[in-house]
Amino acid sequence: MNRKYLVDSTTREYICVALQKGQDWEPNNQDSLPNFMNSRSNKDRADFELLSGEYNDNSFFEKWIRNGTNFLFRY
Repeated sequence: MNRKYLVDSTTREYICVALQKGQDWEPNNQDSLPNFMNSRSNKDRADFELLSGEYNDNSFFEKWIRNGTNFLFRY
């Protein structure tokens, strides 16, 4: 299954924001998204940005979790 994530590359925290079901994307964790965005410690910096990406479960694990992501946000 593919998922869309937002990743804070500074803290390496992430949240899954959509799940792919067939050809369509369904929003996910929308109730938690404002809290996630407001909790970014560096959000007031001029160069602040979140990375976004579409990954299947295995490639996300390889790119982020195995390489030091320190916060598993529910998905």
